Amino acid sequence: MTPTTVIDETGTPSAFTAPFSRAMLTSDRSLSVLDSETGAWETRTWRDVHARAVEIAATLVAARGDEAQVEHVGLIGDPTVDLIAAIQGAWLAGAAVAILPGPIRGADENRWAQATYTRFAGIGVGTVLGDGPQFDLLTAVDGDLHLAPAREYGVGADTAGFVPVVAGPDAPAVLQGTAGSTGDPKTAALPESSVHTNTGELVARLGMHHSRDIGFSWLPLYHDMGLTFLLAGMGAGFQTYIVPNSAFAAAPFKWLEWLSETKATVTAAPNFAYDILGRYGRLLQSADLSNLRVAISGGEPIDPDAFDKFLAETERFGFDPAAAAPAYGMAESTCAVTMPATGEGAAYDEVTVTPPGDGSEPRRRRYAVLGKPLDGMEIRIVEPNVDVPLIDDREVGRVEIRGTSMMSGYLGHPQLGEDEWFDTGDLGYLLDGRLVICGRAKEIVIVAGRNLFPVEVERAAASVDGVKRGGVVAMARDEDSSRPGLVVVAEYRGSDRVATRSAVVSAVASECGIVPADVILLDPGTVPRTTSGKLRRLETKQMVTAGILS
Repeated sequence: MTPTTVIDETGTPSAFTAPFSRAMLTSDRSLSVLDSETGAWETRTWRDVHARAVEIAATLVAARGDEAQVEHVGLIGDPTVDLIAAIQGAWLAGAAVAILPGPIRGADENRWAQATYTRFAGIGVGTVLGDGPQFDLLTAVDGDLHLAPAREYGVGADTAGFVPVVAGPDAPAVLQGTAGSTGDPKTAALPESSVHTNTGELVARLGMHHSRDIGFSWLPLYHDMGLTFLLAGMGAGFQTYIVPNSAFAAAPFKWLEWLSETKATVTAAPNFAYDILGRYGRLLQSADLSNLRVAISGGEPIDPDAFDKFLAETERFGFDPAAAAPAYGMAESTCAVTMPATGEGAAYDEVTVTPPGDGSEPRRRRYAVLGKPLDGMEIRIVEPNVDVPLIDDREVGRVEIRGTSMMSGYLGHPQLGEDEWFDTGDLGYLLDGRLVICGRAKEIVIVAGRNLFPVEVERAAASVDGVKRGGVVAMARDEDSSRPGLVVVAEYRGSDRVATRSAVVSAVASECGIVPADVILLDPGTVPRTTSGKLRRLETKQMVTAGILS
């Protein structure tokens, strides 16, 4: 989908910014961002947000002067109206946006600041805007980057003669960090056409419209799902509420309060958030989820049992199960690849899974059906380069994608060809044109000649009391180790580790037909994670092999 050139409020055509400018300037709705410290909403009309973006853009262009090289804009810190306006401001100035995460819990803050500063500089960022503690930490690093508070940058700038900078057709709009859950994180360069197409097709698939929809998200903007959710609201001009991820992390059940308060019709979250509500929803007294017509679940594998618990617990609050929308996406495709149509609800494929190898017992399993590809995207299943568990009547293979939402390539790596297929690293199959994911090729656990999907082992272990769901990693210890075999690493809160280890062994043996050689119980928050909360499986295995985790 090629964006149509329109005249923005400066009187200058700009295909780069046109779709967002048109929606923001014609919408009568607002953007509201929660201030975590005061608990108050900062609300501005989308037209006012656009005006603020023009101030920021004019200041960026003036600071650039006669320099031919366009330096990109980095953003850091919790979301604010000014920080969000800076996204469109960067685009009006012909620059890409790079949003990086703050330090994770337990990290050395000074080391984080130096690494983040270096990463900004390494991907071509010249100006960093932000507010709050994360921004303050960056200001202490010596270097050539220009750092300025987002709330002050460009305020009162003369925009009367401002002319938006039209970026070249190959220029990136977003420099998106990838998760790095199975290796080193990279930076995906997303061209403007991909960003506009992905957000536009997401809005179309879900039938979102500014006259009726209200969006709510606590997803971090440095994550592809959080940024795309925001851009969908910006590009469609509907009422949008944004809460800092830190506010959700401090009080997850506030999510229901916010949904009730805002009367949100559309929200999104990864599986673990729905799992929390499902496991502990019985403790909640009141909420009103009757307005929700779309609840996207994406960003990590979907546990059917956990999601069903969420549906059961929230039914008494008026949540319509048909609103559930299990989806699939990745940073390399801007965000969404597949999405069910509105009203389809959660669907599962119940199958018989047999690990390859003699004597393996077949098991019944359920996998979430993740919808059809968005218009402009294609999926194919190719022969896997590893032996995978066999699923009756299903052709399991490596999932490859291509289409109009794809990145141009990773920074510092060869570009993707226009029609080139991208290997996602995921294993799955198609069911009536809908995608089903059942594992990752790099994470197949091979033990005693048997190949297992680690997620099955992890879910069995997580069923044990005291084991943190979403904090379990299943891995195979190498044959040359003193104790080869299946290893389960699990975050745990309790007082009887011996009994818990025994229960994990029993659960995995019963559910998966294999006895773990070792169960390593760790304190909550110990298993390595990416900035978006995904488990770093390869790093976990390396730490276990090195004896760091034991």
